[in-house]
Amino acid sequence: MDKELYLLDGTSICYRSFYALRLSTKEGFPTGAIYGFLNTLRRIMKKFNPSYLGICFDVSRKTFRQDRFKEYKIQRPPTPDKLKMQIPLIKKIINYLGIKIIEKERWEADDLIASLVKKAKKDGVKVIIVSSDKDIFQLIYKDKVVIYEPFKDRFYEEESFLQEFGFSPSRFIDYLTLVGDTVDNIPGAKGIGRKQAVDLIRKYESIEKIYQNLEELSPSIKEILEKEKEKVFLSKELVKLDEIELEVDWRDLKIEEPDYASLYKIFKNLEFKSFLKEIPAPSLNLNIEVKEEINLSLKEEIRREGRLFFYTEGEDIYLWKDGIYKSKVKELEDILQDRTIQKVSYNFKNLFKKNLPLEGEIFDVMIAAYLVDPSCENYSFSELINTFLDTFVQEVPSCSYPYFISQLFFSLQEKLEKYELREIFSEIEMPLVEVLSEMEKRGVKIDEEFLDNFSYRITQRIFKLTKEIFNLAGESFNLNSPAQLRRILFQKLKLPPVKKGKTGFSTDEETLLRLEEKHPLIPLLLEYRQLSKLKSTYIDNFHKEVKEGRLFTSFNQIGTQTGRITTVSPNLQNLPIQNSLMREIRKAIISSFEEGLILSADYSQIELRILAHFSQDKNLIEAFFKDLDIHKFTASLLFSIPVEEVTSSQRDLAKRINFGIIYGMGKKRLAEELGISVSDAERFIQEYFLRYPGVKKYIEDITEKAKKDGWIKTLKGRIRFLKKDSPDLSFLERQAIN
Repeated sequence: MDKELYLLDGTSICYRSFYALRLSTKEGFPTGAIYGFLNTLRRIMKKFNPSYLGICFDVSRKTFRQDRFKEYKIQRPPTPDKLKMQIPLIKKIINYLGIKIIEKERWEADDLIASLVKKAKKDGVKVIIVSSDKDIFQLIYKDKVVIYEPFKDRFYEEESFLQEFGFSPSRFIDYLTLVGDTVDNIPGAKGIGRKQAVDLIRKYESIEKIYQNLEELSPSIKEILEKEKEKVFLSKELVKLDEIELEVDWRDLKIEEPDYASLYKIFKNLEFKSFLKEIPAPSLNLNIEVKEEINLSLKEEIRREGRLFFYTEGEDIYLWKDGIYKSKVKELEDILQDRTIQKVSYNFKNLFKKNLPLEGEIFDVMIAAYLVDPSCENYSFSELINTFLDTFVQEVPSCSYPYFISQLFFSLQEKLEKYELREIFSEIEMPLVEVLSEMEKRGVKIDEEFLDNFSYRITQRIFKLTKEIFNLAGESFNLNSPAQLRRILFQKLKLPPVKKGKTGFSTDEETLLRLEEKHPLIPLLLEYRQLSKLKSTYIDNFHKEVKEGRLFTSFNQIGTQTGRITTVSPNLQNLPIQNSLMREIRKAIISSFEEGLILSADYSQIELRILAHFSQDKNLIEAFFKDLDIHKFTASLLFSIPVEEVTSSQRDLAKRINFGIIYGMGKKRLAEELGISVSDAERFIQEYFLRYPGVKKYIEDITEKAKKDGWIKTLKGRIRFLKKDSPDLSFLERQAIN
């Protein structure tokens, strides 16, 4: 099979991808150009499976063409900052993929492609140029040099080019010379259109021959060409792709083995899930022999060292001590219960739930990883290895867990010390593990009789609402189908659309709330949705999860970046409270004690108290020392009235401002929340900071520190890393304040 060389115009593909996709990470880092570029590259790799491939880039805007014509590309806007941020990452990924990048100062990607084409043609290598830039058409040569337009999935070779233009690809330079290019500011012959240019090139082939035969042309064309002669020949210099000496040729562009470990890390940071799935799982090649004999001398060695790296699977336990050992849990009970030995493993909460006989200090590598990097999407064992060890795996056999646990322990212990997280790890997070495990094992008691009755009432109400909605609509339809609902609301009932999405006019909650007073069907529809969600998310889930009269939720210690605990399967922290009927779901959870008591505890205004501590604002501190209603106090300051004269609406407004400010809410969002103008919201914020100057200074200081350091700490030392290179500074500021 003849060799084929694929050459990509990297700059062109970057620009096309950037303007086609508006994507970003959760932290606001733009990724559209990277994702689009990789998608294009992936299509090429899958479609053609090339062995030789190079990607050419422009290095800078300043090229030899500007020396010849200062106005060259002068009309092009500067490269957007959000694209500039992505190009270094695109190049890094290309290198990790084992693909060569070709770039040279003062030369454009097209010139580099032309130079590589010349070398490849000479050696009889077929070249496929991947580009959307029409300038590159001049390089087409028979079926030996062809263009592939990736965004149209179309090939251009000499035959198809001739059919479209009626002249040879080598004459495309002359065609471009005449028509010019407004994008690149190539003047051409002003007054000569595309059709006239095609006719001239078909008849005379080149610019030089056209000027040799000016007398044969019509007076108007002749006049234009005589007048524009200098610009025409300048244009030809600008559009012609130069062939230059390069240090590489096609032989150097053989694709090498990708660096999958580095690709995994960068795709993970960019949140590219589809690309992560395509990374092949490497073989571990640990060559670890599992020994199934644990003798007294090994136990003594573990006692002397004072640390056990282990993992359990069923009744089996694996441990690491200069090798992997396997035994039964019962045979190691004396070691597991020895309080002088530190136990190191992964996910101790599950180990406690298995009633493992554990005593003494524990070190959970999963919790340590969470403290060190709370922004990870998940903390699976393979994810910990890929993030904190200099290796890449996708699947890890259970027997090798203790080895990796030992490696993770030393890596994470160093990081806990570096970021001063040891205290929060040892005094808060580790003791909490066993507490949560016990809470999960115990569960909460459920009044199943009440739940059955409540389910029946909700079902009846949903049925009644459905009938009423159908009567008002004049027909029955699928209430859960956005398409059918759109037809009823906007076509049949002629309600005004509020906003449009990809599939048509929106029927989301925000839209329905704005239409609530426009038709009596809308309030019923809102209630139907609320109750349907209540039934499917809570009532039905409770029924499904109840075992022996108790509900067993899972407490997630590593579910948020701020350290807040969450619950799942089912979520007991977000029971609905929209109205009295929905609040009744809480009655299903009852006390396990004879007295029927359920203890409810909450901190009073904890967020604002923490803000008072951090900011040391005198007014805020005074309000808390005097045990005043903080929202009334804020309202009295904002409206310059005594506290006792503050109305409920003024207190509510002050409350929203209090919490809006501490969570980094800007004037636009505050205006939306309060239903006021942006200028009024801005005035309230200014007035707030005037009354609480310490808060203003604290927010300014903390956001500046976050931008400088790239991380921020809580009162107890919990750390949160921030993306210093995020283009969305307001997002970074909100993160820092939160």
